[in-house]
Amino acid sequence: MTTSLHVALCGTVLAASLFLPAAEGDGELKIEATGLRLVAPAVSADESVRAFNWSLADWSPGTAVALLITAPKGGLVQFDSANSMLIKFSDDKGTDLLARPPTSAPNQQRGTMRSTGNTGISLFPKVSQDGRFCAVEVNTPNLPAKGASRLRLEGVITMLCATEKTEHAQKNVPLRDSATINAPNLELIIRETGKPEMGAEPLGLTLRACRDLDEVAEIRFYKPDGSEIKSRRTGTSKMGLLGTLTVDWNYNLAELVDSATVKVFLWKDMRKTKTPFGLDIDVGSF
Repeated sequence: MTTSLHVALCGTVLAASLFLPAAEGDGELKIEATGLRLVAPAVSADESVRAFNWSLADWSPGTAVALLITAPKGGLVQFDSANSMLIKFSDDKGTDLLARPPTSAPNQQRGTMRSTGNTGISLFPKVSQDGRFCAVEVNTPNLPAKGASRLRLEGVITMLCATEKTEHAQKNVPLRDSATINAPNLELIIRETGKPEMGAEPLGLTLRACRDLDEVAEIRFYKPDGSEIKSRRTGTSKMGLLGTLTVDWNYNLAELVDSATVKVFLWKDMRKTKTPFGLDIDVGSF
């Protein structure tokens, strides 16, 4: 697509937001656009002169809209990317921003896009600690047509929601490779114990499961006297191959111990909330 856009905009979008009833008992979810980013491709093969290339943010060429999902009563746990999708992303000149670009050069493809079908939803949503907000981006390598003043964005957002937890404790768990932690319908295998590659903590380990861990709210480690061992989750990975699934959660522990009581907190009332949305975003309202 030929375009003369050579600007980048970022700010609060004056756009219509949408309140829609969620699943029974969930209350209302509000979906609104809170930011817009437009970046033209570089005019030179030297990518260093591309607009905002010096920024730490992702300013790859294309269009991005920031969405904020709000649950006034809280309860947002995780963005469900597998069941969220875009149906329409266009401008008021009739440009289909979901269309495959005429060229697919590597420097025009956003590394954080999930480009299957009509989706262009960031793989890195953020849920606030109080469970009331979730921020997610919609991305496309395409730009609006010259003179466009409004964008139309339609789709479906699905969130995993819950408010209550159950606690399951296992005492004297050896923190060594191949040891197991068990909770209802769940087995975690300890792997890769030792000094972590990243971080100053003396002990790192990986908890591996052969299934999704969506219902796991948190995992904590305790000494025999009941005091908690300070820990932090440092990474998550998921791999599917030939019908099998492996999920790894990586932890760093602030104390070097041989064993611990491990408490697994599971969401008791996990449910999916699927919400359709439609937003008209006025480009010229900054």
